[in-house]
Order: sequence, then C-alpha cells, then structure tokens
Amino acid sequence: MGKLIIVILSNLAQVFLFVTGLFYLFLSFRGLGRGVKTARAARQRRFALLLPAHNEEGVVGLAVESLARLKYPRELFDIFVVADHCTDGTVKAAAGAGARVLDHSGPGLKAGKGRALKWATEQIFAAGAWDAFCYFDADSLAHPEFLTAMNAQLEAGASAVQGRQLAKNTGNLLAKILAAGHIVSNRFFQLPKQAFGLSATLHGKGMCFTAEVARKFPWDETCLTEDLEMQMRLIRHGVRISWERDAVVYDEEPETLSQYLTRTIRWTRGSLDTARRHLPGLAARALRAGDLRAFEGALYSAQTYRFAIAGAGALLLWFSRDSFNLVLWLYQSLPGVEHTLKILSLVPLLLYPAVALLVERASPDLVAAYFLQPALGVLRLPVFVAGVLRGTDFWGRTEHTSRVAIADLVD
Repeated sequence: MGKLIIVILSNLAQVFLFVTGLFYLFLSFRGLGRGVKTARAARQRRFALLLPAHNEEGVVGLAVESLARLKYPRELFDIFVVADHCTDGTVKAAAGAGARVLDHSGPGLKAGKGRALKWATEQIFAAGAWDAFCYFDADSLAHPEFLTAMNAQLEAGASAVQGRQLAKNTGNLLAKILAAGHIVSNRFFQLPKQAFGLSATLHGKGMCFTAEVARKFPWDETCLTEDLEMQMRLIRHGVRISWERDAVVYDEEPETLSQYLTRTIRWTRGSLDTARRHLPGLAARALRAGDLRAFEGALYSAQTYRFAIAGAGALLLWFSRDSFNLVLWLYQSLPGVEHTLKILSLVPLLLYPAVALLVERASPDLVAAYFLQPALGVLRLPVFVAGVLRGTDFWGRTEHTSRVAIADLVD
C-alpha cells in the first residue's frame, strides 16, 4: 500500500509540473500576435495618485516630477506621497516636487507598505471625491500618456488595471537581465492573459482601481507582497484585472546581487503567505463556478511551490523508479512526442528573444542579457529555502539610488 501511494504521488507531482508548464507555454503563443488597442475615451475621470515612500529622498522627487508631467488635465489628478515613518528628507523632497504629503507616522501607526496604503486610501476617501486610485512606488516613473491610457480602460469597463512595467535603469548587467525579463513577460505573459480574458499580474506600481474597488478591497496590512495578495483576492471575488500596454510605468531594478536576493527572498516569503491564504479559495471557485480566471490564478499561485514539488517529485521518482511512470510512458508511447517536446523547449530560448528584438524593438544588449536568465535561475532554490525560513515580518528593504528622470526615457 505504501509503495502504491508513493507511485501515485510521484505521478501527480510530474503531471502538475508538466501540465502547468505546457499551459503557460501554449498561453504564451498568443504573444506572437498583436494586442487589442483600447479606444480613447471622451469622458475624463478624476484620479488620486499615491506613492508610498520610506526614506526615499533620493528618488521620490523624480517620481513626483514624472506624474506632474502627465499629459492629462492637471485639475483632474492629485499626487499624494505617503511618507511612511520617514527619518530623512523624503517629506521635503516630495513637497518640493509638488506632491501633497500624507504623514503615516506617530502613535498607533505601525510602519509597513500595506498599512500605509490602507491608511492613506482611507484618508483620501474622507478628503474628497475621486473616480479612481493609481498606485506607484517612490522609485517608479510614469509615461506621460499613463493616465490617458488608464482612463480609456476604465471607460471601456475595467475596474482594475495593471500598466506595462519596464525598467528605467539598464546600465548594469544584472539590471539588463531583469529588464529583458520584463519585456518577455509583457509580451508572452501579460498580453496573452489580456487577450484571453484572464487576469493580469499586479506589480505593485502602475496599478489603477476604480474608487469602488479601492473602497471594497482595502490593502492587506501584513503580507510582504501586498500586490500579489490583492491580485489573488480580486480574482477570488470575481474582479478581473485588465492589462494596458500604453500605460507604461518604469521601475528601478536591483544592480547588486545582494539587492536582488533581498528583494527576491521577500517576494518568495510573501508569495508563500499569499498561496496559503488564497490557493484553496481560488481552486474552490474554479471548480465550483467553472471560473477560468480563478483556475489560472490557482495555477499561478501554486507556482510558488514548484521547487518543493519538483524536489519531492524527484525523490518520489527515485523510490518508485521501477514502477509505472505516466509522463515517461507518454513520452515513449505517443508518436512524435519526443521531437515535439524538443521543439517546444526551444521556444523560450530562441523565439522569445527574437520576437522581443523585432517586435518590441529591444536593444541588442538586452536581448543578449536575456540568455543569462538561467544564471539567476540557479539561485531560485536557495532563495525558496530562505523564503520558507523567513518570518512574515521580514521586509528586506531595497535601497533606490537611480537618478534616471522621465525626460531621460521619453522625448
């Protein structure tokens, strides 16, 4: 009986990894086509733009400057910097750049991005009437057409939207690798999900919610990946997250391995926490209601455990090596499977960077950097282990130092 259980678990682990890999591979093929452009809207909504900041005096002024230069009626948007327990010159820099500063500090106000966002959103609701809320990071920059594109999405019926994220700093090899990853992800992950009616992935900056969504779904105060937690919570409640290619937000990428590891470990810890909270509910909704968005959300959330599943699967496979193996049986029995899998394995290695170069007009150095992605992949297992061992109170702040301005990126 024990051997049978091992065989079943081994095959289930292999099937999960095989099926999810094929699902996202075939989904990505839609990225070879064109996206649907959102029609410009006649009505213009009023926006509240929020930037949470903790000791970001070096970059927050540039972020506010990029928002102040948005090509959208100035009377229809307000810029709020949420100073979260700042001890440097963040407040002065933000106010000097023209933002309204909300000071999230003092008795009864604990530090934390989720807490600061929740508190600030409540404060803004009490201060006036805005149609939608957009959220950025203190190190991010917005393309001048950002609000125009977001407004068009909202007028087309969207209630939650993620903009297209690109890197603002590409002068370092690590930053180039991560920047190339954004280009590929936008083209072969976000665009296909938008085309097929699935929910986009939230990135923590360049997000837009209607006032109704912002009021109904307050930010979680304790999760280390408040954007991912919000994404899964919205999907669980039937709220689709759209993706808007023309709403571009530029983010600062880590330039040292230490910064990258700190950020990735925090993301891993937050992803594990989010999966624990929402994976069962997403799976239940997918099965109960036949909700394809919930199904994809469950698959995406379950990817957090892929290294644990792969490791356990390999161990179980060794113990059951003389027993039936479904994936191996399919590989050996079905005609053409071996050659098909070899061809499919070349897609992310050759086709994706070629399309990124030709269609997205990526620079040759970014395309070359894409081929170094496996170097970061080697770190994923120790990062996963570190994420498991970290507590949910581990933030691991990444220092932002890039002095790139929006004028350096957009004419």
